[in-house]
Amino acid sequence: MSCPRCGSREVMLTPVGEYVCKKCGHRWAMPSVDYTWIELDVKKAKLFEKYIDSPIESCEELLSLLLKELDEESARYLAAKILLQRAERRRMTPAELKKLYDNAESCFK
Repeated sequence: MSCPRCGSREVMLTPVGEYVCKKCGHRWAMPSVDYTWIELDVKKAKLFEKYIDSPIESCEELLSLLLKELDEESARYLAAKILLQRAERRRMTPAELKKLYDNAESCFK
């Protein structure tokens, strides 16, 4: 951390949440922390648990449900993750696995 005014690295934190430069006395607020990524991760984990055992096999169907709750990029990644996890959980023939992997890959297109 360095002072935005003079560049000094001699900075202290006050009890009220301000930084103070020991060299020039400049004060500035501590930046606030953004926790929205945690909320998104929790939402994705809940949706993963909700749909991991659902009978939906098509990426398009799964995406249509996930897009109601998530942005497009997150929904596509989560749909692919769900389909790939299903493939790992089941005992399938190589042909069935290929079909499931291709379906998961179509989520990224």
